[in-house]
Amino acid sequence: MLDAAQAQALHGSEGDGCWNPKVCYSRRSYARHRDRKNQQRNRSRQESVLKTLEVEIPEFAYLYYAVLVVYRAAGGDTPVHAISAQVWQGQQQIAIVEPIHCVGMVPSQVHLYVRKLLALLDEEYGTRKFASLERIDPQQCPMHPCLHHPLVVA
Repeated sequence: MLDAAQAQALHGSEGDGCWNPKVCYSRRSYARHRDRKNQQRNRSRQESVLKTLEVEIPEFAYLYYAVLVVYRAAGGDTPVHAISAQVWQGQQQIAIVEPIHCVGMVPSQVHLYVRKLLALLDEEYGTRKFASLERIDPQQCPMHPCLHHPLVVA
């Protein structure tokens, strides 16, 4: 942490006598810059280790699938805040079902909405079930106003 002049005064001929100009300048430089050098070294290791492979999957490029998006807090018995859906074809998102708030709905009403949503997706895209379920925290609800994003009146 000392500058070169202070280190020489402390460890030079007037100090404990361990200062060696052939070695100490290099060691001090390494100590000052070791974080940056280690970070660069780690990056180069990761880049050399990681290799990106692409698999050609033309047979799946025209496959439709749907993802159910549920805005719900973590926990077993938390209420569903909102529901949305996404439709994908291969690796491209092609449609979205806008989210609706489920506040005030009983569980049977939520299930009825999901069944109607699946019927619509089956009619449009031939999707009979959801490929996956994505759970998102209600704080990230995109609809405004809602319980987590009240209408602000100035």
